[in-house]
Amino acid sequence: MLGLMAPDYLEREVFCRGPEPFMRGVKESLAALGFDLTRYHQESFGPPETAPAPEVEAPEIRFTASGVSTACAPGETVLAAAKRAGLNIPSGCNFGLCGTCKVRKTAGGVQMLHNGGISEDDIAAGCILACGSRPLGKVAVEI
Repeated sequence: MLGLMAPDYLEREVFCRGPEPFMRGVKESLAALGFDLTRYHQESFGPPETAPAPEVEAPEIRFTASGVSTACAPGETVLAAAKRAGLNIPSGCNFGLCGTCKVRKTAGGVQMLHNGGISEDDIAAGCILACGSRPLGKVAVEI
């Protein structure tokens, strides 16, 4: 199909953007077709794949305004734990770009991965992005 839509694809620069599984499939398909991968470029819009954060104690989140506490599964984000506990944190992109899920952390530590959806001033003021923050032990947030 690629040959029908772009018969000169072997001479082109390819720019690919999307989730990792999609980009991996595109790259593998092009390689199988003999494409020169030095002309293949990609950009991910999903969260980066990282090693899990070292855990000091069993992760647990206390949602102070609602009075709900919940244990967290390894690698679970604050946003996922809130949803599982029946709480609503407004969210949009779910990978740290839009900043909609910004909440204030009042205790504990998190590993936060984001794509620019929070400022350094907000971080210094104790805010986190719930979609990209994984508790490191016991954490309290204001929701």
